Amino acid sequence: MKTTIFLRTASIVALLQYSAHAVLFLSTSPKHGPEEIALIDTMKSHTWNFAGSIHSYWDFYFGYGMLAILWGLIEVVLLWQLATLSKPDPLRLRPVIFLIFIANIGHAVLTLKYFFLLPAIFDFIIAALLGFAFIGAKKDLKM
Repeated sequence: MKTTIFLRTASIVALLQYSAHAVLFLSTSPKHGPEEIALIDTMKSHTWNFAGSIHSYWDFYFGYGMLAILWGLIEVVLLWQLATLSKPDPLRLRPVIFLIFIANIGHAVLTLKYFFLLPAIFDFIIAALLGFAFIGAKKDLKM
């Protein structure tokens, strides 16, 4: 039962994280003056042929932001589904829980290096909850 609770809680924390990312990413506009606006305009206007398609730096920037939202949504749903699947046999899910744990640690490290602290805190909280779910999966069988 503990595994289910930890996975559901991790799913809710991930929902908060990626909802905030989606809202901020999709609603933010330049606020740092003409240099920022010029940079964004340049990112949008310079295009080149990349692997047979014409793209700009803005396409990559915006596309990666949208991918982060998509993968975040997938993580939310996956964690919720794993919580349901953990009820009858939590031990079988330990490899999947461990994989998502490692992914969140990796995401946190990259976020700290290339972005900022707040999203990394969410990743570390999710990773901690997944660590508890991983440990709890073994204990849930003994109950």
